[in-house]
Amino acid sequence: MHRLILSSTALIALSACAPSPGMATASRADAGQCFRPNLVRNFTAPNDQTLYVRTADAGVFQIETPFCRDMTRALSIALEPVAGSSRLCPGDQAALLSPATGPQPCRVRIARKLTTAEIEALPSRDRP
Repeated sequence: MHRLILSSTALIALSACAPSPGMATASRADAGQCFRPNLVRNFTAPNDQTLYVRTADAGVFQIETPFCRDMTRALSIALEPVAGSSRLCPGDQAALLSPATGPQPCRVRIARKLTTAEIEALPSRDRP
């Protein structure tokens, strides 16, 4: 039988690493601000600099790029996180791939998750 014995200094050091109750709530709230690219259900591109994607949980995210040729004509897209994460959050970079935009991926940035009021304020043709 093995026994783990920790000194009071070790316990204090370990407790400093443990999340506080407030931190756990904040991290869950932050998780709602992110999405998995494989859960994108629809998208619209009102111009070659802006893309809106709707996720499986009905969240809508605004994605921006300096310029992505023919993004408005895209019938399908794929988003690949640049950092290798399985989720995309505001501020993250990603590669946008689409037959409409050509063989080279466009570099995009996840701008933000829209509120319900912001989604409703979008022109109907721009709502994913």
